[in-house]
Amino acid sequence: MKDSALKVLYLHENQLRAGGLHAGKIIKGEEISVVPNRSLDARFSPVILGIQGGTQCLSCGIGEEPTLKLEPVNIMELYYSAEESKSFTFYRRDTGLTSSFESAAYPGWFLCTVPEADQPLRLTQLPADASLDAPIIDFYFQQCD
Repeated sequence: MKDSALKVLYLHENQLRAGGLHAGKIIKGEEISVVPNRSLDARFSPVILGIQGGTQCLSCGIGEEPTLKLEPVNIMELYYSAEESKSFTFYRRDTGLTSSFESAAYPGWFLCTVPEADQPLRLTQLPADASLDAPIIDFYFQQCD
């Protein structure tokens, strides 16, 4: 998974970050596991995103404001659960070659990176105007075998 600026997502200190080079070496991107959330309307493409073989999943938390974090929960447990698991769910929207991921628990909040390299993956609301330093919400999502 890369953002539209071609920065790969990688794990550093239990945080997903977006970058390309680190100490002059190309960073190998983290493989992202994806399963549908079967308890939400499939027309909106609800997905749960995990890393490290699905042993940790991205969550938006349950507070008043969303807080993106990795939680030590198995992605397949969320997949088979009868609960909605909204805090772990993102609506995938495909637009041409890229996809955006909107939080199911916090409508209007999207996964994003920032133009600067090696910064954490975060959540943002869509800005009214797209400036050069605006958050990047579009991602290239390539399926692995």
